[in-house]
Amino acid sequence: MSIFRSKVAIFFLLESKLMKLITFVLQSTGMCIHKNSYPLYFFFLFYVIWSCSEDNLHTDPPGTDPVEDQIQALIDTRIGLDKLVGVSVSIRQDGVEKWNLVGGVSREGTPIVKEMKFGIASITKTAVAAAILKLGEQGKVNLEDPISKFLDIDNENIDPGITIFQLLNHYSGLKGYFQHPEIWPRVEGNLDLAIPSEDLLNYIGEPVFNPGDRFEYSNSNYLLLGLIVKKASGKSVGEFLREQFWNPLQLRQTFFGTDENVPGPVADAWRDGDGDGNLENIADEFGPAYHSVFFTAADIFTTASDLSLWANHLYNGNALEPASLEKMLDIVTIESGTPYWNGYGLGVRRFFISGRILLGHTGGMRGYGSYMLYDPSSGISVSLLNNQSRSENGPQLRFELMQDILNLVFKELD
Repeated sequence: MSIFRSKVAIFFLLESKLMKLITFVLQSTGMCIHKNSYPLYFFFLFYVIWSCSEDNLHTDPPGTDPVEDQIQALIDTRIGLDKLVGVSVSIRQDGVEKWNLVGGVSREGTPIVKEMKFGIASITKTAVAAAILKLGEQGKVNLEDPISKFLDIDNENIDPGITIFQLLNHYSGLKGYFQHPEIWPRVEGNLDLAIPSEDLLNYIGEPVFNPGDRFEYSNSNYLLLGLIVKKASGKSVGEFLREQFWNPLQLRQTFFGTDENVPGPVADAWRDGDGDGNLENIADEFGPAYHSVFFTAADIFTTASDLSLWANHLYNGNALEPASLEKMLDIVTIESGTPYWNGYGLGVRRFFISGRILLGHTGGMRGYGSYMLYDPSSGISVSLLNNQSRSENGPQLRFELMQDILNLVFKELD
């Protein structure tokens, strides 16, 4: 029997006896009751029964949120120097932030706070892809343009006929520049000296396959796209992103580290650099050289709150025109080698987690790991930021935490 039908049954069971009792009490005091007044008593009785029903009794103390407590518990169980050092999470539905929770530390004695920024690594690619599509809306680029239209390439490993489209969807065949044996010695040789973005092209090695043959993820694609953004817009990447996205979408805590100072607080980066199983704090290393080498492959810093808002704006159509968003979300099925994502569009991955098809990206760089996911069916966007890399179980713990959070959130908000 439904709750409503149960309430109605109780009402009619009690109505006659309670009305007789009310009538007796009032008449004994000398008051008379006209039968026209009975509907008021019926209403009063029904209201009392309804108000006292289980659905309308709030047993939680004022100011508490059981779901928030459950999410916090999920975070807390995975915090520790042998687990996740620090975590920041934001969850929105239709752009409205429901929960923004943190756990762990930036460094000893300094807890993670909601205002802390983290490197989002390859989630940067979502913004770079959006920048290229925005330039397309402005008539400054065409996705079928060859890169030679914008860049003078002096590296035989880079085919000048590669198209912008092939860079966006990782069909270029370019080898990743982070894999070059000389790039990290240059970075670590002078951490205070930024590497010019154009110099990074010299670290792209022999191609893996011919352009257009197949998919293979490569950071070199988004290095080239960043240089095209600069050339086509006539501005720095940081200026263009701020003008087109950060300012109009009110993403006030988001910064492109290569071109902009990233104001504090910033979560300290941790990394197991020597592979001994122990994480070391590398925050002092994260200066101009690091920011410059990551460039448009990975150098956006932001808060969890801003990142979940970016996901909502991007996939809801607030950042791009409908035709541009359609191009971005034209996803090709691929063999990713992982069970939880199996498709790529233009700077966007297609995930299958918690029984849902989701859009977004993941990120990993020196000292940071991240998730940004959006569920089109419910309007839920989730971000998870973590300040560590190259830890033995960090990637698995991040995935498990994200999956557990999604399971809980989908159950609560659907």
